[in-house]
Amino acid sequence: MIPPTHRRGATDALSMLATLTQGLTAAFDITQVVDWTLKALRENAGFDSCTIALLDADHPEILTIVAGAGLASVSRGLSLPRPQGFNWMALMARRALYIPDTHRDGRHFQCCEDIRSSMHVPLIADGEAVGSLAAHGSTVDAFTPNDRALLDVVGQYLAGVLAIARLQDRLQKLADTDPLTGLPNRRRFLSELEREISRSRRTAAPLTVALLDLDGFKSINDVYGHAAGDSALMQVARTLRQRLRASDVLARFGGDEFAMLFPETGPRGPAVLQRLAPIVVTVDPVDTLRSLGVSWGAASSPLDGPSAEALLSTADARLYGMKRARKRSGPDLRK
Repeated sequence: MIPPTHRRGATDALSMLATLTQGLTAAFDITQVVDWTLKALRENAGFDSCTIALLDADHPEILTIVAGAGLASVSRGLSLPRPQGFNWMALMARRALYIPDTHRDGRHFQCCEDIRSSMHVPLIADGEAVGSLAAHGSTVDAFTPNDRALLDVVGQYLAGVLAIARLQDRLQKLADTDPLTGLPNRRRFLSELEREISRSRRTAAPLTVALLDLDGFKSINDVYGHAAGDSALMQVARTLRQRLRASDVLARFGGDEFAMLFPETGPRGPAVLQRLAPIVVTVDPVDTLRSLGVSWGAASSPLDGPSAEALLSTADARLYGMKRARKRSGPDLRK
């Protein structure tokens, strides 16, 4: 922690805010925003120990410390349930909070014994709580009034930037998600495939991609209607997702076609494909059980080609080879 007497003056504080603004304007996502903010606070304001905590979008009663530097770096990833800790106190009060001696404050939640003083600023944009920004000192009463005013100004600006970054993240997820099944869509799958191919080239690790098609799905739409077909697709998506590893990617490729990506997996690796027995779905509104067969084709890199186009083309050819074989042996599986 830089002693208060050695801190930058008001002119340099304005320079720091200009630097911060420039960096945050160029940031593209939340990770870049928080990293740049901590860098600016350490290098320009002299705050060696800082944290940024954000509210969980799905669980707004949880604050998670997403970035930390200096003394508080050990707290990164820590989840704080409401109303635990000074971060929550500042956020609920919606005003900055200064703790000159954390060890003597009976309300404290101490994650690091070396922290002796701290200041906490709520991050609020357009009335909506986003998270909190904090700085810490290793000595009692380590911060001056100018320090507290500076952190408050930084917090106000950071809240707005984070709110925009979160909105962009939500919009990106909507653009990459199939609205019916909630799975990644074709666009997202192709992006993930390209990323894994690049990683495979660097590490020489294999990968396998598979395309899946439902046998008998068309009859559900024809007999029971498209609402019943949509329900069946959602059930199939849930079933397939449950059969995969956390590292695998499942996407809806279009219509009744799905795609799977198996990182670090060779051509004999995806055992799940060998166990793709017909999937039983409940057809609404008649509550009838229907069995849907799953035809598939897989291709592996580098054996079947070095590019996404080559892998998908090979997998597609093998998929329709399986469908043709099934049509010859079982007419009940025809679409």
